[in-house]
Amino acid sequence: MLFAYRYKSHQMEMMHEFIEFIFEQVWCNAPNTEYGLELFEECKPLKRIMDQLYREDLAGKLKDGSGKWFYESVNQIFNEFKKLNVNNIDEYRQYFLANNAIESLCLGSSEHNFVRYSDFDPNMTALNSKLEDFFKKLYSSGFLNLEVVKRNISSNLNIYYDEFVRLNSMGYCPFCGLQPLDNEFDPTRDAFDHYLPKSKYPFNSVNLRNLVPSCNKCNSGNKRDKDPLHDSNNNRRRSFYPFSESISNIEIRVNVLEKNWLHLKPNDLAISFTSELCQEEVETWKELFKVEERYLARCCDAAGGREWLNRVFIERENYELSLEKMLAGELRCAENKPWIDANFLKKAFLEGCQLAGLFDA
Repeated sequence: MLFAYRYKSHQMEMMHEFIEFIFEQVWCNAPNTEYGLELFEECKPLKRIMDQLYREDLAGKLKDGSGKWFYESVNQIFNEFKKLNVNNIDEYRQYFLANNAIESLCLGSSEHNFVRYSDFDPNMTALNSKLEDFFKKLYSSGFLNLEVVKRNISSNLNIYYDEFVRLNSMGYCPFCGLQPLDNEFDPTRDAFDHYLPKSKYPFNSVNLRNLVPSCNKCNSGNKRDKDPLHDSNNNRRRSFYPFSESISNIEIRVNVLEKNWLHLKPNDLAISFTSELCQEEVETWKELFKVEERYLARCCDAAGGREWLNRVFIERENYELSLEKMLAGELRCAENKPWIDANFLKKAFLEGCQLAGLFDA
């Protein structure tokens, strides 16, 4: 990850607080009580939501949709928890806590007993199936966009996005640095990526610390539902925490193996990534987002490497500069504004071309 996001506290955190309340105060207490609206009394905004859904259900107005699905799912999972013993409930409670310790999990901590759907006890089939359906659908079901929900949270994801990008004003996707992100004035909004995929990890699908804006190529095109915490052989690994305050710089070097700059192909280049403190995280990042392949492609693109070289070789005449001075100016500009137009990669590429002798008189 090229740079970290700054975390933005927001009213949308209430949605995860609702889920924490439901899990801890409703489901985990199921063996000791009967289901009813009084169970939500200590969380007034959630109580108002559940009360309206209940009244709509009694009136026959709660048609098939996200409201009906949420209302019924909470009740159904309660009934499954009712069958559990104290040890079972404590195990699920520990899973819930661990799966929401996002930073600790990314750092590779073994302190928390986290869980994936594939790790659930197969003897709990009915409960696990209902939990999986609930947490996979919670974010995308449309429940967050219900008027009763937005009214009691006093916000929505679009408002959160706008405030988030105002705080994080770099303008480019931190996972690749190649694509701009939609700002608050754009008519569209980039999607929030579930960093720990909701298809694999329960309990954190509306945790804002697991929701990070990323460009479409990073989110849908390359990362998809890859697991940041396990490699393809299911080995545990470290991964960048998107809101880390201690991401060290990544040094990128490009070696140019072919001097015919007009016809460069990825095989004509070699690229390396090193980080003094985060090398394991770098390796995970490269695999998750196909960083190496994408950077090599940009270096060979007509609007990338060829254009960067074109400016040095041809545009220098417009500025009446020597090849040496034009190159120095391009490198200086790239270093001063590394996240604009992939300048961080432009600098590494031009330095590689320089070492390869492409600018020798």
